Amino acid sequence: MEQFGDYKQADEFFIGAPLGHIGAPKYALLFGWIGGSFKNVEKYAQYYRNNGFTVYITLSDHKNIALAGEGKESLALFDTLIQELSSHDLVSPKTQPAATIPPPQHTPKVVLHLFSNGGCIKLRHFLHCLDAQDKKLESKAVILDSCPGHASMASGSHFMTVGIKNSVARVVARNGVYASLQVANVINNGCAMVGLPWRDMSKHPIEVSALYAVSEKNPDGNAAGPRLFLYSDEDKLCQAEEVQEWIAVCKAEGIVVEEKMFIGSEHVKHAVVHKEEYWALVNSFLEKS
Repeated sequence: MEQFGDYKQADEFFIGAPLGHIGAPKYALLFGWIGGSFKNVEKYAQYYRNNGFTVYITLSDHKNIALAGEGKESLALFDTLIQELSSHDLVSPKTQPAATIPPPQHTPKVVLHLFSNGGCIKLRHFLHCLDAQDKKLESKAVILDSCPGHASMASGSHFMTVGIKNSVARVVARNGVYASLQVANVINNGCAMVGLPWRDMSKHPIEVSALYAVSEKNPDGNAAGPRLFLYSDEDKLCQAEEVQEWIAVCKAEGIVVEEKMFIGSEHVKHAVVHKEEYWALVNSFLEKS
């Protein structure tokens, strides 16, 4: 591993040691949003490190969507991270022989903190890598910031134009993208009706990956534990109604759910606009988990 500031970097992840309140070992695994830099994602890691957690950070970029959609994700990508987590008993065999020695009463478990659809896509990939090794993650709780959403035309048009700085140009471009997506959707539906090749949007990486964030019944990897959904009324990339649909799926499965819809904050900006409330909610949630 290489030193990266006060972090260690290895392959697809960064490790940050706890900075305070060090007692029983605690661990957090953060899955960043698409295009989120280490600098920006690391700001969230500071809370965990200051509260005695060892933090693992993984970043996401646009190629993750393409690789997931094409089925070309490498099942060896997270080998080093899996080895690291295994050394702390945060990964275990999916199928274990009958125990001859009683398991310890307090086994370490990891907190997952996901950001946006990109974090969900990265989580799915990670869980697939574990499953390929017949292993499972020992997770304690899952926090979902600005996710999951749907592969909808409204969200897609915002996502595809989010990098345009000029507000007028962004609106014009967004409307153009939305119109193009509408035409493509009509053509796609027409192809489906007459038996021509068409794209099933229910199999889009955003849709498929969301299930790994909200469900514990996936055949090829799961994250267990209660969920905390943090979203807002002003998020255009993962809109409140979309997140609430996934919350309903989660609740229907019997998973313990807490949620907070913030007012006025944009996508992955809730901890910036509502800093004190955001971390108070996280802290309270983890104390109960």
